[in-house]
Amino acid sequence: MEFRQLAEIYSRCEKTAGRLEMTDIISDFLKNIDDADLWQVILFLRGTPFPSWEQAELGISDKLMNKVISQVSGVSDVKLIEKIRDVGDIGQVAEEVLVNKSQTTLFSQALTVEKVASTMRRMVTLVGKGSQDKKLAYISELLSNASALESRFLVRLILGQLRIGVGDGVIRDSIAKAFEVEPTLVESAYNMRPDWGVIAQISKNEGAAGLLSLGLELGKPVKVMLAQKAKGLNVAIEELGEVVIEYKYDGARVQIHKDGNSIRLFTRRLEEVTKQFPEIVETCVEKIKVDNCVIEGEIVAYDVVDRRPLPFQNLSRRIKRKYDIKSLAEKIPVEVNLFDMIYSGGKALVDLPFNVRRAKLIESVIESDIVRLAESIVTSNIDEASEFYRRSLDLGHEGVMLKVLDAPYKPGSRVGYMYKVKPVMESLDLVVTGATWGEGRRAQWLGSYLLSVYDSESGSFLEIGRMATGLTD
Repeated sequence: MEFRQLAEIYSRCEKTAGRLEMTDIISDFLKNIDDADLWQVILFLRGTPFPSWEQAELGISDKLMNKVISQVSGVSDVKLIEKIRDVGDIGQVAEEVLVNKSQTTLFSQALTVEKVASTMRRMVTLVGKGSQDKKLAYISELLSNASALESRFLVRLILGQLRIGVGDGVIRDSIAKAFEVEPTLVESAYNMRPDWGVIAQISKNEGAAGLLSLGLELGKPVKVMLAQKAKGLNVAIEELGEVVIEYKYDGARVQIHKDGNSIRLFTRRLEEVTKQFPEIVETCVEKIKVDNCVIEGEIVAYDVVDRRPLPFQNLSRRIKRKYDIKSLAEKIPVEVNLFDMIYSGGKALVDLPFNVRRAKLIESVIESDIVRLAESIVTSNIDEASEFYRRSLDLGHEGVMLKVLDAPYKPGSRVGYMYKVKPVMESLDLVVTGATWGEGRRAQWLGSYLLSVYDSESGSFLEIGRMATGLTD
């Protein structure tokens, strides 16, 4: 399939404000895509070359992309930067300057989706000395063969800045409409196997029956079940009765996939962090007695002196670290507190009650300094629950989790099976003191706002963060 066809769909979606119209455009497009191209096309429509859980990065910055565009177009780097600053969209600038590009390949040929995808996969494998030059050569080859319109979206796709308004909801509804399956069924299947390409292929070839039979696959993350916020501890206990109450840790929720001696760790956002926590990997091999399983827990950083939990900001340094991991691990030690088991011995446990899953977890783990079972009690007594809540806060944790004893596990859902209780944070009065230009559909708008708090002592505003979500067009 030619990449040009996909670029035309991108262009139509970018000009479309209505979600229903966008869904119609994509669903009609999907009906005519061959099986060989469907998986990759779906991922490209979502704005990424790879599934969300796959640990693959192209590693191309805006600065490097500017350099390639300059080389292929013949437009100086300085003029290119000025134009991007004026237009606010590097993809649009690429389209404009590459209309009459100075560099073309000797045997120019139409770009295909497969060619673009395979080139991106080769780029991911390049590391070490000279890797950036090789990556730029690959991009240069693609742009030299691309039309002006293709260049616009090719540049954005490589940078991860597609931004044409196609989110998970549009992809879900488009698959459902194209292959005549229920959107709720598509979403449930995606929560179990978060790969839109796979979901599209199954919807097309196997229909509803295939989606219903789709199960958890060891080594690939499941979207985690989410907690609702309780109105208060007393209200939750009165409403739910006897529940499991656990400490709510201020850490990173992690999904541990064990297949023999192979361990893979995934965050709640489906990012693989196996390499970042070698001590957890090593300990899980030894302390998890089941050969094949998926266990959930919370990784927490702690102080080496008194073992009190450290704020999440400390742990985030471990999560983001790619090099010199061992030395940082010594400075910021971690433990993982386990609280659920959703797969064991080749069988998914998601339909079993939580108390049964918890019992299987307890009998499958040998506790150590690094691998622990989450601290918990089973009670319907408000006084006992309140005392446990206070103890959690005194130890430096966020609060407590309340879990319904007979509840199944629903990936990706907030279905009232799990609640969180923590102190209400004081609201802040903040001032917008800066902003950055948006990209893609918001290229001519301010898209991210810098927030500051007023410091009465210095008489100045102190920057504390940014706000970019929750804003409509």
